[in-house]
Amino acid sequence: MGSNLNVRILPLDAGDDELQPRAGPRSVGLCFSGGGSRALSCAMGQLRGLRYLGLLDQVFASSSVSGGTWANALYTYLPERISDDDFLGEVELDPSKLSWDRLSRQTPNNLGRVPTRLSLGGILDELYRLKQHYHYANPQLWQGLIGQFVLRDYGLWAPDARGFDTRFFSWTDAYLHAANGPLARNPGLKAEQFITVQRHRPFPIFNTALFTNDGTDAELVPFEANFMLGVRAAFPKDAQQQGALGGGLIESFAMGGSYLGESKPGQVLSSRPARAFSLSDIVGSSSAAFAQMFEEQYPDLNGLVPRYPYWPVQGRQSQQVLAYRFADGGSLENLGVNAMLARGVPRLIVFVNTDQAIARDPERGEVIVSDDIPPLFGLQPYSSAQGYVPYGPDQPGQGANRLFRHNQVFETSAFTALQQQLLAARVAGGSMLVRQTLKVLPNPWFDVPAQDSVELLWVYNDHVASWWAQLPPYTQGWLDVESLGDFPRYDTFLQLRLTAPLVNALAHLACWNLASDSTLGNPGGLSNAQVLRQMFQ
Repeated sequence: MGSNLNVRILPLDAGDDELQPRAGPRSVGLCFSGGGSRALSCAMGQLRGLRYLGLLDQVFASSSVSGGTWANALYTYLPERISDDDFLGEVELDPSKLSWDRLSRQTPNNLGRVPTRLSLGGILDELYRLKQHYHYANPQLWQGLIGQFVLRDYGLWAPDARGFDTRFFSWTDAYLHAANGPLARNPGLKAEQFITVQRHRPFPIFNTALFTNDGTDAELVPFEANFMLGVRAAFPKDAQQQGALGGGLIESFAMGGSYLGESKPGQVLSSRPARAFSLSDIVGSSSAAFAQMFEEQYPDLNGLVPRYPYWPVQGRQSQQVLAYRFADGGSLENLGVNAMLARGVPRLIVFVNTDQAIARDPERGEVIVSDDIPPLFGLQPYSSAQGYVPYGPDQPGQGANRLFRHNQVFETSAFTALQQQLLAARVAGGSMLVRQTLKVLPNPWFDVPAQDSVELLWVYNDHVASWWAQLPPYTQGWLDVESLGDFPRYDTFLQLRLTAPLVNALAHLACWNLASDSTLGNPGGLSNAQVLRQMFQ
């Protein structure tokens, strides 16, 4: 690929990072949880509702995980030829007008078309077809599948003869062409080698994670990406790690290269990577839980989970580039909250696009919520035998729960109020919108600084009785049948493929939860739209 690269790194020595977006005292961030096709469908409706209320252009940043990243990446980099109306779909705040025929329609470039292509059998067939056609090594195969099924129809995956998109992803054209931008520092790079953001969009944060080694004792550390990427916090090498990790971010077009030396303050020299780290790479890594599932079930797909060379900002002068196994962002923190808190964003709208109902344990009387939430408060996911147990030296958690023990950013005592308010909203038959003001605890694992307070609006995906009651009876009946009686909490794996009516119904509900005039379950008699608008005042 020619000469070496001149690459910016963060944190910068002199604080002269004039191009890195900074959160202001009233900035609002969106957090789109993982959850495959369900999360994508919810996110489509949530973006639609924010846009309908005229609030989407006021959002500072959008953090996403897994299926939420499918939606976030497509929305962020949507080509100008596709309108937002086409992509996000129509707003309908009167559920009585949602006939089955109307729910069955999708516009040509609608985001909701993605889940209609994602059957488990179809994915397996496509994996083998792509492997045969492009001769991918297994650690590169899942990314090709994501390019084919998620990105291709929107012009965001254009594979060469080897099956790789040759384009990097970056920020805006203005960033590329800035006086100290990538093109000015690297005359060998051309604008056409980059996918850029073509219209006003929130600043994206795509979340994945990497394992510190290939053993069973490996830890997961957070890895984020936009026009810069990497592990924010510094993890010096220890007995459980393959090498030192993190300490800052590097420009995304250098991912896969090797550190060569210093250039000037805030800049280093890197070799060119063997191939571009493309949008399919970060979107595929963010949603690698599905790759893990196929890898476990099919021995000839062993190693399907993505693997990449990566060098740390801290310790870069003493460590060669090492290859790491990546993991779904939801394997560590499935809401994308901590990545936003690391940037000091003071107001967060957290979309908990879960498949877990809010319920009360009949024996313990405990309110059970999504497993994604309690680790943020220092608690392990709910156990019928023990209830909610705090993490601690003697309670590190077992299995996947062990990996969540580093997630706490809120005081444990604040969790009960969230439980009770979510349950009250569900019992009232309204949307589950809960607003909290919480103290932020320092979290060095995620590079989160202490903050006196952060405002959160939790938006929880669950059955909304008042919305459901307004649907035409025929629509209710067919939604029950097609969703296997589980609307709107589709199972991430068993219901990865969703029909157009299932996608559209969930998106309409998600939009209604934000933009309707329903007041059920909301404090002070506020409508859903008023609750949302308050976050922007």
